[in-house]
Amino acid sequence: MSDEHPPSTGVNSPGSVDASQADAERQASRITAEIRESAIGARAFSTAQIQRARDLLARLYALRRARRLYPVEHPAVAQTAREMYGVIAAYHNEGVDVSLTFFEDEVLLGEQVLTEDSMLFDQLIRDMVSIGAASLTFMRGMTLEEIVRFIPVIGARIEEVESLEGGIASLAERAACPHIVISAVSVVRDDVTVEEGDARELAKATYSGTLELLRELERLIKSTQSLNVPHVKNTARSLVDSILRNRYAMLELSGLKSFDEYTFYHSVNVAILSVALGSTLTRDYRFLSALGVGAILHDIGKMTVDLSVLNKTGPLTSDEWAEMRHHPVRVAEIVALTSGIDRASIVCVLEHHMRFDLGGYPAREPARGQNIASRIVAVADAYDAMTSQRPYSAPRMQDEAMGIVIRSAGTALDPGLVRKFIDMLGYYPPRSLVLLDTGETAVVVSPSTTDPARPVVRLIAAADGTVMDPIDLDLSKADQAEGRSVVRCLDPSGMNIDIGEFL
Repeated sequence: MSDEHPPSTGVNSPGSVDASQADAERQASRITAEIRESAIGARAFSTAQIQRARDLLARLYALRRARRLYPVEHPAVAQTAREMYGVIAAYHNEGVDVSLTFFEDEVLLGEQVLTEDSMLFDQLIRDMVSIGAASLTFMRGMTLEEIVRFIPVIGARIEEVESLEGGIASLAERAACPHIVISAVSVVRDDVTVEEGDARELAKATYSGTLELLRELERLIKSTQSLNVPHVKNTARSLVDSILRNRYAMLELSGLKSFDEYTFYHSVNVAILSVALGSTLTRDYRFLSALGVGAILHDIGKMTVDLSVLNKTGPLTSDEWAEMRHHPVRVAEIVALTSGIDRASIVCVLEHHMRFDLGGYPAREPARGQNIASRIVAVADAYDAMTSQRPYSAPRMQDEAMGIVIRSAGTALDPGLVRKFIDMLGYYPPRSLVLLDTGETAVVVSPSTTDPARPVVRLIAAADGTVMDPIDLDLSKADQAEGRSVVRCLDPSGMNIDIGEFL
């Protein structure tokens, strides 16, 4: 299974998503164990480094206070800057960058919540969030001079930030500190209730933010600049948060397509589908965040491929096909050389075309099975690619693509994950336009929790084609369905229907 040109052989290989209960339980156990191993394998700070974070936060708080009491040239400010640099240098000497995230009433070192420190530094957390500095990363190579130049940013007052066009980002850019990255982050707490309307707005904002990140990544890659790791990780966290709060609000958007910006929309959709699929297996935040990063980055290697090859409508030459097949290695090399990316994310971008039966690429010697994150992205990648318009391939209808995904279970794709994917999206995923056996036309709103063939639909046209006031029906409920069932998916472009107008 692949979104490559030409399509990978074996797409229609026989396989079955059906299995006995015992087989299903064994597959679930295997997947759970691999997720646990993958999450543990993600980059983590040692106990000593976590304990040292209190000293770092104390220095950060002291530097912010010193800047607000004295000018930058004052000896007290300079001394505090040296002390803070010394703490950060200890992390750098141990081969790790230092990433602090502040949100609501908590502070994190990397992905580790610092529970006690969150209580001790409550005021610092509020201050940093209020000026838009919810994420701070001090990268290896940072100098004391950069800390000094960054003091006005750390010590900024909220009114000062609000008066600047571009806010804290503008202030940080002016400081010119390449090894200190500052950004905002959107995190939704599990204990916060999100209304359906708010969830939809959050989903739209998250989708737009991820799309803009992909555009930024293309600019950075084509100009051979380093990836903005904090931006990537914060965007992945936002995806995780949105999906954990309302999975189907995000899944509804995963059907958005753009021929002109295929790679961007495809990567966003794959990220949504991957994190959503991962969230049906675990709520381990570190694993889901690393999965989100890997899914966002999985295709950025294509941004280095010549457009004449990428958009070629005819058969590729052997050299062109070799170039296309090399993109997972290319992107893995880029990501591996980028400080701050978890190992699970790197493995994910390298392996997503390897296939479950190891018949894909790149080949591994000695042979080794795909990582669980790679297999999750492979399922999402295959489905979204098949349902997208590409220069060399017309989009397949959603039900046809689902059929191919099912037939690829056990060969190209992990059968346990395929089963979960079908359970999550149904045979007729959200945003599908479908024909009912009554002749009526409907848009799929969400899958059923009990029957993948009987989704929740919104009727939009009668059997004679007359547009009607939308009516929502859960086809899995006899009293609502009244005998209706879905026959097949329809092409909305051929019927001049804008799906977005009915959702």
